Amino acid sequence: MGLGAVNSHSLTGETDEQEVRRELERVVTSRVFRGSHRCQAFLQYVVTNTLEGNGKSLKERTLAVHVFGREATEDLSEDSIVRVGAREVRKRLAQYYVDEGANDALRIELPAGSYIPTFQRHVPPPAAEFVETELPPQQIQPEPGAPVGRLRLGRKVLIVSAIILIACVTVVAWKAKSGPPRAFDTFWQPAFEGKAPLMIVIAHPIVYQPSLKAQGLDAKRNGYPAPPVQRPINLPADSLNGSDFVPAMNQFVGFGDAEAAVRVSSLFAQHRVGSRVRLASRMDFNDLRGSRMVLIGAFTNRWTIDLTKSMRYRFEYQADGKPCIAEARAGCRWTLTTKADDGRSAEDYILLCRLPHSATNGFMVVCAGLNGYGTEEAGRIISDAEALTPILKELPKYWPDRNLQIVLHVAVIGDAPAQSELVSVYSW
Repeated sequence: MGLGAVNSHSLTGETDEQEVRRELERVVTSRVFRGSHRCQAFLQYVVTNTLEGNGKSLKERTLAVHVFGREATEDLSEDSIVRVGAREVRKRLAQYYVDEGANDALRIELPAGSYIPTFQRHVPPPAAEFVETELPPQQIQPEPGAPVGRLRLGRKVLIVSAIILIACVTVVAWKAKSGPPRAFDTFWQPAFEGKAPLMIVIAHPIVYQPSLKAQGLDAKRNGYPAPPVQRPINLPADSLNGSDFVPAMNQFVGFGDAEAAVRVSSLFAQHRVGSRVRLASRMDFNDLRGSRMVLIGAFTNRWTIDLTKSMRYRFEYQADGKPCIAEARAGCRWTLTTKADDGRSAEDYILLCRLPHSATNGFMVVCAGLNGYGTEEAGRIISDAEALTPILKELPKYWPDRNLQIVLHVAVIGDAPAQSELVSVYSW
């Protein structure tokens, strides 16, 4: 494989620049990049500025402001959003050039430790020619005059060597198995310790049901359903008023919340840790003191809202009534711009919190999305080692001993959450 540098300072003219721009378009519209608007914006920004001769201006603060929407006056000393974004772009570039872009004549790379991209010529290696030859079978014959005893001794040496090799492999495998704990196990270790059952505190949405009067009017107008199953009320708006919808308290659970609770409970069962599912509305603060717990859900879980309200990232409503994850010093940061009246949206944002030093003086994990889709995906992530481990690898080495907040973005496809991407991390 031949690679030749085509950096901005050595571009031969408009042809090379246009070639880079065409390659950029191929990359950002590829399957690997299509699911991450932030990675697309990051790569387009750094490539465009490099081509325009502004590569030296590509600093962490510049990218934080122009790509990630941070304020120019903001203190970014503990904000890793740009570094996390760069690592994600490098990972996606590597995936692209292994698969879809394997035969591209030009490659865009983002060197480690830099935000200035390089452009490399790529020459595919020539196909290897294989010549098949058939060799006659050979038998091992002793050298003339070699004693038979020496051959037998050689066989014994080989057998002993094989036994020693197997023993060494067994010892290495045992050491690997009993070596340092996985990041996933470290994440959950405080929850797995202790004898008391761990609490799964689930959200308690208020569901409004049609009154008997409203149901009667609907049946009179539309007839009784056959078979008698639940269906939406279908009446003129002026035939009903607010009293025709009755709030049902502490009787229903959202599907995303239930899915997350089942996954977390199954995880604990696999590790022989007992757990109890409780509605947040039926618990007071004394029930939470010193407990190990997982809080599931956001706006419909009173304890999620109350216990995260003083943290850097918290759940709030915008002025237009749409939910968002807000940042303490910047206000609403991530919101559902596409959320409809029926609750559906094309995306969601997730807030994961791991709090070994919580206000309850116990170990606490928060698992919640702005919508039910995000909560469902959050439950999958924290209960699946393959999903959580790549996220933990992006964190500073000291994360196990500190409180941690992780913001993720997830697309929603066909009423189901898709693969999530890391947006921001904060620890203290």
